[in-house]
Amino acid sequence: MAATDSLCRSFLDLWWHFDPAPATAARLGDFDAESIRQHAAALRSIAAALEELEIDDVAEEIDRTALLDHLRVLLFRLQHEHPYQRNPLLWIEHLAVAFASPLAQPPGNDVAAASALERMRALPKFSRTAQDALRLPPQILLDAALDMLPHVVALVSDCEARFRDVWENGRPRETGEGEGAVRSGDHSRIVDEAKAALRALEAALRSEILPDPDPHAGAIGEAEADRRLHHEHASIHNAAEVWRGALRLATEVEAEVTALAALVDSGRPWREVYAASANGPLSEPQMRVRFAESLAAARTFSAGKGIGGPDFTPIEVEALSGPELVLEAVVAYHAAGRRPAAVRLGAITPAAMPWLAARIGVPGLHLIETRTDQLPGEVRRHIAASSTPAGWALFAEELMIELGYEPDPESRLIERVLFLREMHLALVDIGLHTRQLTAEEAVAHLATRIPLDRRIALADVRRLLSRPLSACAAMLGWQELRRLREDYARSRSTFALPGFLEELFSYGGLPVPLIRWGMGIET
Repeated sequence: MAATDSLCRSFLDLWWHFDPAPATAARLGDFDAESIRQHAAALRSIAAALEELEIDDVAEEIDRTALLDHLRVLLFRLQHEHPYQRNPLLWIEHLAVAFASPLAQPPGNDVAAASALERMRALPKFSRTAQDALRLPPQILLDAALDMLPHVVALVSDCEARFRDVWENGRPRETGEGEGAVRSGDHSRIVDEAKAALRALEAALRSEILPDPDPHAGAIGEAEADRRLHHEHASIHNAAEVWRGALRLATEVEAEVTALAALVDSGRPWREVYAASANGPLSEPQMRVRFAESLAAARTFSAGKGIGGPDFTPIEVEALSGPELVLEAVVAYHAAGRRPAAVRLGAITPAAMPWLAARIGVPGLHLIETRTDQLPGEVRRHIAASSTPAGWALFAEELMIELGYEPDPESRLIERVLFLREMHLALVDIGLHTRQLTAEEAVAHLATRIPLDRRIALADVRRLLSRPLSACAAMLGWQELRRLREDYARSRSTFALPGFLEELFSYGGLPVPLIRWGMGIET
């Protein structure tokens, strides 16, 4: 194993210890000040070891740069943004993932039962730590945490119902997690204490933890936005340039929308044409079936054009869970892990399904995630800038247009409106975090500039405040991939799209500027 990959493995072990909720470890994360200080010190040690490596190989130097920048972003988040003091949603999301994870395992699974019970036992301490840590959170994230908390209560009750028989039959006898390992028969007390801890946390969020009165609370600020753009996404652009770029792109895409609407019906504004083109609602079972058909159609079409192939794991189609709906009201993708990959659906216009399937399935996000998971190196398999997979999803969507997918103007209008939403999300994202927009102004912007229910706009703004620059990342990644393709074609004597994609996917989710370096386009 290369030295960089070895240090990447050390980092992953450290991070999964810090945030164990998605794993099978029978514990919750420790996000108190001392634990954060210790993990930050360990991250600094790994970063120092990376900097000291003597590397001659370009590929490994690229991997080192990616991992080092990833560590720097995490360190700055922990030491300067203080997310666990300012964002109550992180605590509640952690619990939602922690108790959904055992439920995703087959019934009767002893390991899942042990994990669920140990996590319940850890809940009282977790609740007290959260109450002690949280200081002046933004009102919008405080409200989001309160909206998500009842779903966590339901998950705890579901775990109790699912695993009660296992616990009562004496399993798990011991979890091996230290002196406090659970004995059979203790489960009733542990469950009661866990539920009481959740009630105490809710009471604190409602009346004891005061919100920050600053209307721009939750913004990371322009300096930190610049830092993230540079270190997380290897971008040469600063926040001000990204803001101007998002404004320009939103204007350009809306002009495309207007032109397409005129092809369909020149006598009405584009919003009315869009509303008439959008199909009526479907029941949840109908929606799942229709989306699965759309995934298959997009995959078949792209395979016929030489993109993708037969060796992809299936994608399950499900409804968005209660906790997810707090932050994402439309659609979410979950990469394969202990369960198959899944697309979870919310408020989707049926006419948009072919394009969302292309964006999320093959040739979109599922393709790049699957190819990344097959890579041998630790860095390229695990370290990703969100700009690359999210940008690829938008790039793949436009690639399908180029290849002739769904060519009728009504369908293309639906696609451009979806794309317009992404540009406005990027604009709102950078506006929020550079304090040009308040949360309320951001919700109003989305609800008025694109055909969007206010409930969906609120979920979008909550997500963007909780995950800074995530929408900007998609826009930046899409732009960088378009430029990479053009420059790659100019730098080669011949250009074939499948060959370009094969080379692109060999870098996993590394930032596109680092991929340019590896391809020899830039040094």
